[in-house]
Amino acid sequence: MSVLTDRFVLHGKPPYNLVFLHGGPGAGGELAGLAEDISSAKGVIEPRLYSLGIKEQLEYLSGIITRFGDQKVVLAGYSWGAWLGIMLAGTYPQLISKLILVSCPPFQSAEAKNIMDTRLRRMDEGQKNKLATLTRFLAEAENDAMADESLAEIGKLVLQVDAYSPLYLPDAFLECSYKTYKSIWQEALKLRLENKFEEYLSAVKCPVVAIHGDYDPHPARPVLDYLANHLERFSAVLLKRCGHCPWQEKYAREEFIACLQKEI
Repeated sequence: MSVLTDRFVLHGKPPYNLVFLHGGPGAGGELAGLAEDISSAKGVIEPRLYSLGIKEQLEYLSGIITRFGDQKVVLAGYSWGAWLGIMLAGTYPQLISKLILVSCPPFQSAEAKNIMDTRLRRMDEGQKNKLATLTRFLAEAENDAMADESLAEIGKLVLQVDAYSPLYLPDAFLECSYKTYKSIWQEALKLRLENKFEEYLSAVKCPVVAIHGDYDPHPARPVLDYLANHLERFSAVLLKRCGHCPWQEKYAREEFIACLQKEI
């Protein structure tokens, strides 16, 4: 079995002044298609991150931005990648000219507790049964490959109910690391519990734009209000009839791509 390690893909031609951060954690490659779409206008660095610590991921990102980025870069983080983008911009403000947060998770534990309930309400009985089975498989997985496969299948199922009207759903995640997910997410939840994102946001020097779908189970209003209260230069775009993956949405993709191109 191959072991996933941190690496990156360059899309388009230099200068590479745009960086995409995937979600998950551990879902490398999920932004490859979007990066290809955008790379005709801007060179894109697409990191695929599997280190088991947030500090290690931040150090890796700063290294590739310093090596390949065109001075300061625009950083676009999706889902978990939005949190990671905030931490990177707060830790290395000299590297980031603008921060774009797509489908950012909530910053307060109380605001996150209903996310899975929302997903379950949207599932039919077949989907609920499948989720229960996959969750059991994940808990009982005998090796990394089995755990990775179960997590990827859970991710596919969740994307179905996270979407309002998807143009497509992936047949499979290109890459998936349960070990990365478990390690990084536990660390990230501790940061949220201790309100550490306030400290990171206070150190962000660049303009910040948040793009969020109104159908995303990650509640838009608390996220946008929190960011507005903790940032000096902040703007938000709320996409109607849009779930967690705006570039996959029938009614929101065009507006999302136009917004992204405007901000980069």
